[in-house]
Amino acid sequence: MHTKNEYFSILILLISLILGLSMVEANAESRNDNEAFSAAVQAVKAGDYSRALTLFEQQANKAKHDAQYNTAVLLQAGKGRPRSYPDALYWGWLAQLGGIEEAEDIANDMLDILTEDDVRAVRERVDKNLQSRLQNGEINAISQFADYHLKMLEEPDYDTAYIWYSIAVALNIPDMIDRRDDTESEIEAKELARLQIEARELFEKYKFAPFNSEKVGGVNDS
Repeated sequence: MHTKNEYFSILILLISLILGLSMVEANAESRNDNEAFSAAVQAVKAGDYSRALTLFEQQANKAKHDAQYNTAVLLQAGKGRPRSYPDALYWGWLAQLGGIEEAEDIANDMLDILTEDDVRAVRERVDKNLQSRLQNGEINAISQFADYHLKMLEEPDYDTAYIWYSIAVALNIPDMIDRRDDTESEIEAKELARLQIEARELFEKYKFAPFNSEKVGGVNDS
């Protein structure tokens, strides 16, 4: 299991990377988010972990994956609020789905500690979070929802993952073709037509806007 010092070293490293990215031109909302993130960073440096956690959590609830990771770090360490391993797993998993590789270490450590019932409850929260974002038309949630069904369930749900990877490919989201095709190889051929119909129905139901790299881009929104 990783030590608290290791997690805080990773946190400071990630903070440095994010501050570098914040120099990139952004719209007003992005600038506000960067300012909030910077305020959280300053709170960490000042030892005001309660304020830092509040600010990071506000950004985490906006699906800012760097903030989700930092929230998980603080909750795992019990800084700013008493320790909560279920909450650390929740935010760690969401950060991992958002492309923060370091978050996998926190998630794995929490999985070693928590009971099956605890983990099942966290899965339900993650699923609810992702489905809410899909309902709101968040295109980033599509691949994350598919990844969740492959990587974070007790047994991979290839059918659901295939449906959502298929939607991602249709919307021209990068790097999704191989994921769709790899998942397809795990499914019986006779089932594919049915799943493709489901994918088309969901595609038409949600009416996602096509992928726009400039609109979707930003701080760790991979």
